[in-house]
Amino acid sequence: MKHLSFKGKISEGSSKTNISHKFTVCDNAKRLVIGFSYYPKEVEAAHSLELIENGLEKYNIESDNPSQFLPINNLLTLSFDENGKYRGACHRHPNEQTIIISDEKSTPGIINKQMEAGEWDAVLNVHFAGCEVEYSIEIEEETL
Repeated sequence: MKHLSFKGKISEGSSKTNISHKFTVCDNAKRLVIGFSYYPKEVEAAHSLELIENGLEKYNIESDNPSQFLPINNLLTLSFDENGKYRGACHRHPNEQTIIISDEKSTPGIINKQMEAGEWDAVLNVHFAGCEVEYSIEIEEETL
């Protein structure tokens, strides 16, 4: 069993970006188990209100109660490429997830097909980062 670990920090303002995490899968791999987490999920309330007020002003929207839009959540997700070809995506809101990639019983959003050896990419999709966010991607490769 091979274990890979990627950790990092996303700065506020990194929204709408993608970060590549390349790794190699061996010939006899049968399954990948990916642990993915990021913190914090929620942007601190006072800063959230500032972000909301800036957004309301930017889009010329009036609101008597900006706090009705609380909480503001960070959103990071993962997608996967296998030898340069799309294998799937897990665009879900929980900030702690376990993702399975295999030939028959992959997590929904991942294509079920035979595992290919070669260069893979776990792409971190930063949909929104309203503050500094720490993330972790732990990949366990199970072999035949």
